[in-house]
Amino acid sequence: MSDINNNLDNGISNDSLAGDRGGFVALAVLAAAVGAGAAVLLAPDEGGETRKRVGRGLRSLRGDAAETVAQLRREIRRRKNQSRRDKQIIAVAGLLVGAGVAALLTPERGAQVRERLSGTLGRIRVGAVDRIDRLRQREAGAETSTASVSESP
Repeated sequence: MSDINNNLDNGISNDSLAGDRGGFVALAVLAAAVGAGAAVLLAPDEGGETRKRVGRGLRSLRGDAAETVAQLRREIRRRKNQSRRDKQIIAVAGLLVGAGVAALLTPERGAQVRERLSGTLGRIRVGAVDRIDRLRQREAGAETSTASVSESP
């Protein structure tokens, strides 16, 4: 009873709520009837013939769609292969340009450059080994001091 009073206070009655739903259903039924009437009046052939024609059209569309998908797949595959070839060509061109620039701008012979590179890499390796040894010693010292602190009373 209080729900009815609340709806009446808000200006909404149960009849209007049911009427809204009924109006929608009535409109849907009326639209379906008008559509069916228009289809019957404007149909160029019998229903069976129309269904056959629509079926043929749908099968034709399905075939066309399948062919279009096959063409798209071929095009994607072709572009993928073309892209791979383009990347390979660019890599080879970059290698040749880099080698040419290095040959033109290097002030020394190849043997001299290799000796300098070997010496530089050797110094880097020795420095890295020394640094690793220092880090290991530091970690060992930290573990020892942590162990002695935890053992003290």
